[in-house]
Amino acid sequence: MIQRIGAVAVIAAFVLLSGHAADADNAAALPPNDKPSFAQDKSFFEGTWVGQWHAFRNPSDTQDVTLIIRKGNEEGVFFVDYTRGDPPPTGTGFSPAGSFKAKGRQDGDKLVFKWKNKSGNDVELTLTKVEDNKVAARQERSGVSDPKQRPYIETYLNRR
Repeated sequence: MIQRIGAVAVIAAFVLLSGHAADADNAAALPPNDKPSFAQDKSFFEGTWVGQWHAFRNPSDTQDVTLIIRKGNEEGVFFVDYTRGDPPPTGTGFSPAGSFKAKGRQDGDKLVFKWKNKSGNDVELTLTKVEDNKVAARQERSGVSDPKQRPYIETYLNRR
């Protein structure tokens, strides 16, 4: 008997609450061609960026780099797919070819993302807008550097 009364009370409460919520719901659907404001605000950095890192000791030695940047689900967060091409045969100091994924944040006209390399050192890449289809890229790494190496490298990347 008590179970029946309890079940009826739960059902009655559900009907009352759902009816009230339906009456109070005045949200209108967006028109078909309209999108929420966060979807309209495309960042300058979104898209594919390509370029080459140059060796410190021999600038004619280069390694291709491609970044694919897309907006994340949270405000200001970006997903970055970073791909390195094959290093030149004489290209000492370059990382082997490969790719990884990282998250970054935009701060005005800069996009910064970080990762740990295989040595466990922090690496930070900062993209800074230069022109409509060009960014300056500066990659800095922490940890001990060889006396013949810089703790950073710089290049320009172009929008593909």
